Amino acid sequence: MMSAVPPPNAVVCIPDARLRSLFSLLLTDAGALVAACADHDEVLRVLASRPCVLCVVAQTAGADLTEFLTAAKTASRDTKYLAIANREDVDSILPLFGHGLNDALLQPINPKRAVAAIHALLGKNKQPVVVAPSASASPFPTEAGYRAVHLATRSHAMRKTLAELWAARNDPLGVILRGEAGSEFELAAREYQTMGGDVHGYLVVLSHQELDVETLATRLSLDRLNEGVPRTYYVPEIEKLPKAQEKPLLEFLRRARRMREREKPLRIVFASTECTDEGRSVDCEFLEELQFIMPAVVKLPPLRDRREDVELIVRRTLMDLTAIFPAYRARSIHPSAMQWLSSRTWRGNHQELVTVLRKALMDCANRELTTVHFGKLTEAETDPDEVAAGRVLAAVSRANLG
Repeated sequence: MMSAVPPPNAVVCIPDARLRSLFSLLLTDAGALVAACADHDEVLRVLASRPCVLCVVAQTAGADLTEFLTAAKTASRDTKYLAIANREDVDSILPLFGHGLNDALLQPINPKRAVAAIHALLGKNKQPVVVAPSASASPFPTEAGYRAVHLATRSHAMRKTLAELWAARNDPLGVILRGEAGSEFELAAREYQTMGGDVHGYLVVLSHQELDVETLATRLSLDRLNEGVPRTYYVPEIEKLPKAQEKPLLEFLRRARRMREREKPLRIVFASTECTDEGRSVDCEFLEELQFIMPAVVKLPPLRDRREDVELIVRRTLMDLTAIFPAYRARSIHPSAMQWLSSRTWRGNHQELVTVLRKALMDCANRELTTVHFGKLTEAETDPDEVAAGRVLAAVSRANLG
């Protein structure tokens, strides 16, 4: 069954109320969902949290659109940008086309010109499509209509993983996620859910106490009564499942697979830790039997093997944390601090990175995170690579203070 095509998202940052209302109306008439933002920081939070096709921003006194466009392109590379400016500001607008600006409108606004620009940038004749669960198109190249929503996929390793997850969505039962401790298991499960057509839904997280035949059968029966795409169930740390529940669960999944043509499929995501954060392997005999029933297995690469994703993860996490906790003052990160974060080993993967960022934000009383705020993180390190990184960090901090 084909899911409904979601309307494109657009974000507007125009201080003038009249202009803001005008462009909000034009975008709404063009079929877009509009979010109005008060400043550039709020725009960056919106771009980092959901895919936006178009961003309309006004040139105001004291605002550096070059810096904004640079940060916005990092948060959302596929977004197109339309600037509103006065005629006397033409000289300052023209260089912005080299920094990612797609079009500009000069005041007083010509309504026909504005409508034509909005329709062209929204690509109204080729709306973005969420591919149906039964489709077999590959997410690469991007003409297939799908791009990552929850995962950072700038690196080749993670793009390959996304392609495997895309192929695995056609399995009638679900998928098994494998990776080191601290990997983005839940984010990958949400990506899998989005690939299945459930764009705005939420994962149903099942604890080990709920993972029994009666609970699963009841949930599957309720799903069959509902129209639309099936719900996605997420089971973390399957290697810790009690022995008494293993055999009944395997039998239930075998029956569900045999009846896949007559019933609505059960979309379930199992997450399994391959090794601990100390590097010790985790043995799980149950997982070997599970793979005979659910052969779709996707391995999440560790963060140290995809350093290109670190910057995008850091900026997205920074935007999320400052939006949830307004008391956090930092809104940006110094390039030297970003370089240090990208070069760190991150044995705890995504979870360790987010924890480190949160601790640094709690200690930061400024608007920008610098290497000084990460200085205490290397005091207790014993790994030679981390000790060397700590020395580099200390040298950079002294240079900044000097």
